[in-house]
Amino acid sequence: MNKKDLTAIILAGGKGTRLKKLTKNIPKPLLKINDKKFLDYLLFDIARFGFKKIIIIAGYKGFKFKSYKGKKILNSQIELFIEKKFNGTLGAIDKVKNKIKSDFFIFNGDTIFNFNYLDLFNFSKINNSKTIYLSLRKVICKDLNRYTSYNFKKNDLYISKKTLNKKILISGGIIFCKKTILKYLKRNGDFEDYINKQKIFKNKIAGKIYSNSFIDIGVPKDFNSSGLFLKKNSPKRAIFFDRDGVLNKHIDGKYITNKSQYKWIPGAKETIKYFNDNNFYVFVITNQAGIGKGLIKKKNYIEIENKMQKDLLNIGAHIDKIYFCPFHEKAKIKKYRKKSFDRKPNPGMILKCLKEFPVIKYGSVFVGDKITDKDAAKKAGINFLMFKNKNLHNFTKKNIKL
Repeated sequence: MNKKDLTAIILAGGKGTRLKKLTKNIPKPLLKINDKKFLDYLLFDIARFGFKKIIIIAGYKGFKFKSYKGKKILNSQIELFIEKKFNGTLGAIDKVKNKIKSDFFIFNGDTIFNFNYLDLFNFSKINNSKTIYLSLRKVICKDLNRYTSYNFKKNDLYISKKTLNKKILISGGIIFCKKTILKYLKRNGDFEDYINKQKIFKNKIAGKIYSNSFIDIGVPKDFNSSGLFLKKNSPKRAIFFDRDGVLNKHIDGKYITNKSQYKWIPGAKETIKYFNDNNFYVFVITNQAGIGKGLIKKKNYIEIENKMQKDLLNIGAHIDKIYFCPFHEKAKIKKYRKKSFDRKPNPGMILKCLKEFPVIKYGSVFVGDKITDKDAAKKAGINFLMFKNKNLHNFTKKNIKL
């Protein structure tokens, strides 16, 4: 699967009756927290992982979601389906199955589970015999009526007996599914309840436990604590990488001009996944004057970016965004011939990133291999590490504290 195939479904159809007056006129995902709709936090978090299509299935007061139809967030295109008749989460997914062209993720519109979603895709490749892959939390739960609980028997996952106040496995609400399940769906019911009871899915459900932070705004107590949760978990530390010489093997003075010339530095892919898994943003900040000098066409440069992301997806990793500067004062191509604030040692690309993403500067790091990288980081107020090593993973684990 390529990044262009990544599809997410957000189930946003519930009435939110447990929130009483709060959801009398507003659907639960559209409630404002810290002056921002909960759904906007969720959409941004999904989009940054590279999902190309996000389908919102709206039920209760679905017309209030209309502003999201056709919207684009980062590189994700938002589609909206408004249910006229409510048939549960199973029926909701069945209604949009013609829009799903690949394996897909399911998210709940009232929860955020702060882990690396692509790791669940990677888990599916390792456990290829299954068809449904659940994110799981290991917690003490006092209200098991809200969640489905599970136990492992060998490598298979089963619903457990619901025992209060025991540390058990609970569904985290984020599910990765192979497209083949769509032909078995029915037009009404609860999705998780259905897959756990149907013989066709017996021994076809896998799960992986994640210890990351989680919020479900479905009851007043959790909704009231969600403001603090989002202040703490929405902004993140970031790691910034120069490309050539840090991620890509590089010979000084030479430009790579096509994707076949891109060669990962030992440990580079593993480093990116390591920081994905530990809740960092990951960015690349790279001067690419070769475009302006006519040494590489922009479309060929984009192909290199796509190769990087495809290689990373194969191990359940991603780069949140790659910032590149094609400008140079002596560029051959006129439109790129200028002195740019984006070109390192200037901090323009880093500052754009800090404006676009909620980055916590303290604890964030720029890893580069040139003085121009160091100067750009310093001007942007980001700590810097000079990489002069053979293995990036060994270097970063030794020098960067989580």
